[in-house]
Amino acid sequence: MGTIYLVGLGPGDPQALTLRALNTLKRTKRIYVRTGRHPGLKILHRHGIKYKTLDYFYEKSGSFGETYRKIALYVMNASLLHGEVAYVVPGSPGLGEKTVEIILNKAPSAGIKCFQLPSVSFVEAVAAELKLPHEKLVVLDALQPDRLLDFPDRHILIIQAYNRQIAARAKLVLNRLYPDNHPVTAVRGAGLRSGKKVALVPLYKMDRLPFTDHLTTFYLPPAARYGMADLLRVMATLRAEEGCPWDREQDHQSLKQYLLEETYEVLGAIDGGKARELCSELGDLLLQIVFHCQIALENGDFSFFDTVTAITEKLIRRHPHVFESPAVKTAKEVTGTWQLIKKAEKRDGTDSVFTLEYCLPALLRAQKLQRQASGAGFDWPDAAGAWDKLEEELKELKDAYIGQEQARIEEEMGDLLFAAVNVARFLKVDAEQALSGATRKFYDRLRHVEERAKAEGGGMAGYSLSKLDEWWEDAKNAAQKAKNPLK
Repeated sequence: MGTIYLVGLGPGDPQALTLRALNTLKRTKRIYVRTGRHPGLKILHRHGIKYKTLDYFYEKSGSFGETYRKIALYVMNASLLHGEVAYVVPGSPGLGEKTVEIILNKAPSAGIKCFQLPSVSFVEAVAAELKLPHEKLVVLDALQPDRLLDFPDRHILIIQAYNRQIAARAKLVLNRLYPDNHPVTAVRGAGLRSGKKVALVPLYKMDRLPFTDHLTTFYLPPAARYGMADLLRVMATLRAEEGCPWDREQDHQSLKQYLLEETYEVLGAIDGGKARELCSELGDLLLQIVFHCQIALENGDFSFFDTVTAITEKLIRRHPHVFESPAVKTAKEVTGTWQLIKKAEKRDGTDSVFTLEYCLPALLRAQKLQRQASGAGFDWPDAAGAWDKLEEELKELKDAYIGQEQARIEEEMGDLLFAAVNVARFLKVDAEQALSGATRKFYDRLRHVEERAKAEGGGMAGYSLSKLDEWWEDAKNAAQKAKNPLK
């Protein structure tokens, strides 16, 4: 059995080391310090406490992740070999210290006991220096850049930006969401009596400070006024007893029409190509999701976070080539793997990868089933087969029409439409959107003809088909000219 005392030095001031930690270090024979580049170590010198620094791991390893793993394993092995050791880290061991996290995860299985001796962390020091609300701060690691955009509605502290290179990488990630001129406050040596430096710069200068080192922390105020928690809170308020009467009356069934309407309005915004409109419509669609989740929460069925968990788990599970083994490389291989995973997930008692979802309109249902068939390998090798099938179905429809067999006419018409959807898939055209566009085009031209008839003093029924066709051609030519003004 081994024992590791995880000791925090504090943010920098040697006086920040707790009396309990100091006494523990005095009686522990083997002490390992993650880095000797910390002013708090002066208190150990003052008391004659000997220690071994582990800075050489930084020189031997190719990445910070590898460095931290090697340090953690070294300390654990030392504990198993010598029985009792102390591992000393900057700040407080339980906050933003990756090596401690690794040790705590692996120690139990190795038969090692761990005891944390916390200290004042850099969070308290920076919060005091900048007069920040401690309870609203979120601590993020510059060495985990994928997490830097998780809390745009919160006050964030970024730690472990040891040098300008790391600060530059963090800046590039932050720039995806935060504007160039977003204020960034850099604090070096928070909690120190001397050598402390504070600078306020715009984000684009975050990596140009002369004092960026292991004692530097960056603070960014919120970039977004509201976050997901705010939306959920507003929805809960609307559904509460003192909330909105209309919102309180709704249930899953009554909201179905609005969910469908908002979905189509998002599609319309995409077709319109206006980013601001799309942003607004996506918000309206998100509201519908939050609305349904709030109702489900009230019914004791599930919460918004259950929904988020379910889709996150599904995405990870269906993308093993990203999150596990990178063995799958091509889009075709990805599709095949996806189908196998979906088959394993089936809960309807069948082992089929195919579904016939009657909740979808017929056109969308056909598209989805054809995609599933293609994913399973049942498909034409190229578009030629789909074209031939379309021509075959058109001929069969004509034969049915000639024979005046109504039941067969309906069947062959369905086959023709199904074949047309298949051709659209090969041409990489969404059949639903294509039909929607054609219907809109017909409507616009029909309205033009109607307006021309009204301008002539009558309705469409009062004019000959040739006259209506003439106005139709006018509308068609006008639309073509609008598309190609130089022709």
